[in-house]
Amino acid sequence: MGLRTEVFLVEKEILVYIQTESIGIENDSIKIKMTPLLKRFANIGDKVYLKHSTFMLPTKIKAKKEDEVVLEFPSLTPEKPLGDRRSVRVLSDPENPVKVRFNNVNKNVYDISEVGFSIKCTMEELDGILKHKELSEVEIYLPNLEEWIKGSARLVNVRELENGDILCGYELFLDSADEVKVRFYVYERVKKILKG
Repeated sequence: MGLRTEVFLVEKEILVYIQTESIGIENDSIKIKMTPLLKRFANIGDKVYLKHSTFMLPTKIKAKKEDEVVLEFPSLTPEKPLGDRRSVRVLSDPENPVKVRFNNVNKNVYDISEVGFSIKCTMEELDGILKHKELSEVEIYLPNLEEWIKGSARLVNVRELENGDILCGYELFLDSADEVKVRFYVYERVKKILKG
């Protein structure tokens, strides 16, 4: 069984929302299971958005077969995805996590994009985090490069998850070379997640 996936496409000014399964990635193509709505509305060359977990990818339909639809895997300079995210966001790999350090905080990153990251914290840690909303220096470890990159960050949200965990979301400011490094990490994670 594949990963539960959602596809969005626009047909004559109507948003078509489709639930399907990601079958996998092959030769820079993403294969998804055919559904009745995909059969009806999907056309080769159409722009679609593939949503899975915490990310949404802008892509195009490459091929349409009886039991599957083949999508282009987006390039490393994608257009911005549909919705409220300015960039694709992925969960950090729990086996080889992205790490962050600032002030006296050393944490694994919960999720990351080119423009931000989130960390989990306890109620006790939250007070210290709230005292330093603007971070003039933050270091992020990217495990795929085995390298620390530096930038600055600003706390933009605090939220409580359903399980009671507290998540602190930061806007991230990097130079363009380091943004590219994060982009490579994000897209490698997307490929790994979609492969299952």
